[in-house]
Amino acid sequence: MEARKKETNLKFTQKDYMKFLIPSIIGVFLFLFPIFKDGAVNIPLGYIIDFVKGVCKPFGFNVVYGVIIISGITAIIYKVLKPKFIEESSLLKPIFDIGPVSFTLRMLSLVFVTILIMKPEGKYFDMITSGNTGGLSMDLMFTIFVTFFITCYTIPLISDYGIMNFTGTVFRSFTYPLFRLPGRSTVDLVTSWVGGNSTGILITIRQYVGGFYNAREAAVISTMFSVVSLPFCLVIANTLNVGDRFLLFYSILVIAGIISTIIMVRIPPLSIFDDKTYNDQEYKTDEDVPENENKYRWALNQSVKEAQNGGTLMDIIKNGTKIYIDLFFSLAPTILSIAVIALVLSEYTPIFTWLSYPMGHYLNVLGVPEAFEAAPATIIGFADMFLPAIVASSIVSYKTRFIIGILSLLQIIYLSEMGAVLIGSKIPLNIKHLGLLFIEKTVITLPLIVLFTNLFGIN
Repeated sequence: MEARKKETNLKFTQKDYMKFLIPSIIGVFLFLFPIFKDGAVNIPLGYIIDFVKGVCKPFGFNVVYGVIIISGITAIIYKVLKPKFIEESSLLKPIFDIGPVSFTLRMLSLVFVTILIMKPEGKYFDMITSGNTGGLSMDLMFTIFVTFFITCYTIPLISDYGIMNFTGTVFRSFTYPLFRLPGRSTVDLVTSWVGGNSTGILITIRQYVGGFYNAREAAVISTMFSVVSLPFCLVIANTLNVGDRFLLFYSILVIAGIISTIIMVRIPPLSIFDDKTYNDQEYKTDEDVPENENKYRWALNQSVKEAQNGGTLMDIIKNGTKIYIDLFFSLAPTILSIAVIALVLSEYTPIFTWLSYPMGHYLNVLGVPEAFEAAPATIIGFADMFLPAIVASSIVSYKTRFIIGILSLLQIIYLSEMGAVLIGSKIPLNIKHLGLLFIEKTVITLPLIVLFTNLFGIN
């Protein structure tokens, strides 16, 4: 305590303050500043990603194919030969020294990529090459490829120069009582809600690996807070023809989302994740303010102190490149394999219809019109986030389409992108966790959505 008291009297130079302020202001602008354009809202980083996607579109798929092929073949070579240059590399060994599940997924990705490139004829090959399966998976892969490329070099602006320390100290009194999370998680939350969940997840992964979140916190943030962006919410509402009441649609989404998250962080499986950090490193988040100390002054001092340890521009480029290589070579095969499998199951098998039968009874009990027609839309979102809107778009009842739209955006976990990213990441989540969380979220949020829909007179 005495050591912490001494920190209140730290003296900083103008240069110290500038090292905190300049990167932080740029980072807040890129990740958190909403820009309204053509009736839609996005963040500057989102527009940068869209621009780079346009530039890379002519060759982007080939890059993704190349990464997956190199990743798979090199994993085979490592299994057989254990080459010295990989064995002795702190960067390459974790990428290619993988367990049986990851190895299997990597081999499946090689098979899928070969089929997508060669496009052989046949019913079963068509299942892979269809625009709704392999084609959609590659679109997602291309988006992730660009998103990760941009964010790996920009995330340090909000993670390494003090702004997360500042928001952590200021907002801890809000986030910890409600969600049992450190205040710095507010940056992940706002980034996801305004910009997109891929960016929010990448921030969470980086914070977990860096020792700022423990396993429980990383699991909660990535599965409960990494929601879809505001622009996509509008897309879903318009797809279901309920966009004329979007303000009410989004208000119910936010209220039901907050209440369901408050509940779910207090029950298994999220409540029983341990408090261990990645590789058992020291837990670096300390947001408690000493007694009789001004919270904002303390937050500023801690932020400037953190900024002093922030790297140079060359450090950002060097570390960003390492992180990008690690993430993309590790995650690309996993994401593609899981996405293709999930989408093939949803497109060519009745498995989600079978699984949804109990949900038909549940919707019926809750008084939702066309309950059994809507039931598949409550389950199929586990494969991909856009599928519930497609399935439910033909439902006659406005109220049911309204409910399903909100539910699909609150379920959050879908295997074609976010789920696959989490399974392939360092966060200790597996497909069993994600499946259970998806079911819990569905069961808990549906009554809340129906309640508020009835209260606001949606028919």
